[in-house]
Amino acid sequence: MLDKYDYIEGIITDLKGTTDLNFQIKIGEVLKVYCKSKKLTYEMPNSSGGDDKNDGWIVELKRFYQIYSPQQLRDSLKKDIQKKFTEDLDKLLELLYVKGKWNGEIDDFIFIVNTIDRNLPHDSERYFESERIKFEGIYNISFNVEVVNVDYIRDLLEELNLNELISLSSRLKVKSIIDYNAMNSKLFYEFIDILNESIQNKFRGKIKTNSSDYKRLSSPSKITKNNLNDVEEEIEDIMLELHLLDEIVSTVYQDINYTDKFERVVSYIIQEYQDLSQEFAGVELYKKIIDNLIKFVEYRRSFEFPAKMLIVYIFDKCDIFEKEEVSVKV
Repeated sequence: MLDKYDYIEGIITDLKGTTDLNFQIKIGEVLKVYCKSKKLTYEMPNSSGGDDKNDGWIVELKRFYQIYSPQQLRDSLKKDIQKKFTEDLDKLLELLYVKGKWNGEIDDFIFIVNTIDRNLPHDSERYFESERIKFEGIYNISFNVEVVNVDYIRDLLEELNLNELISLSSRLKVKSIIDYNAMNSKLFYEFIDILNESIQNKFRGKIKTNSSDYKRLSSPSKITKNNLNDVEEEIEDIMLELHLLDEIVSTVYQDINYTDKFERVVSYIIQEYQDLSQEFAGVELYKKIIDNLIKFVEYRRSFEFPAKMLIVYIFDKCDIFEKEEVSVKV
């Protein structure tokens, strides 16, 4: 069954693959649904009536949106964004404070850039802040500016409930392209990225937990029972590092949405184990699970150890491989 995360990722993936006016229209649909959920009024001026540098605004918040979605990202993207930002903000403020359009007042100017698969260019010189201060002086006003990409939309989507996301996905015609298995694998790689960060932080001395903080559940006999003796030393060494993973689970994943993500990661690995255990066993099964989990990564070495940590973690929690026999004293 698809959950909130699947619909959010489906919408974001669709937006990143859209350019020009279609991107603007789809962003408008997202903002309409978002504002309706918050009991706010979202208006999107008719673009056929001329370019008024207002791609949509939230009336009650005096928040104006301008959307920039080039057909192609050029090397000059940073300068292109700066130029478009200044031109659009200049014209919008003139329309507001000289011609009195849209109630003649602004509190927020959100400039959304479709960077497709790139991050926003850095703004170390604080160009946008400087432009805001310049225009505040010209009109003797005070307002906020933000230059964002679709990550801003992701944050809004996370505030919607499942039914609202389903409805929005239907409007955008993205519901049918959501791949449950692809979403599971994406979650796995997202978690690997977080785990890698913790491993690096430990190496740099930024992690305060140690091996004694992890409470092991399985005994060494489980390794023997599952014919994993050839990798026993590796598994035992990894057990000593599972406090890093425990730390992530107990802190980063406290949020209910992230809890669901981690459960999906665990389910994904358990399913891999169940499928592969029909054909493999022992050390071969252990290695095959690892291979399958990271087979889509171009550079696999940095993913291998975190993947092993996840597998051993689930192994220790008794969700994969045969459990050791526990003797009961009478």
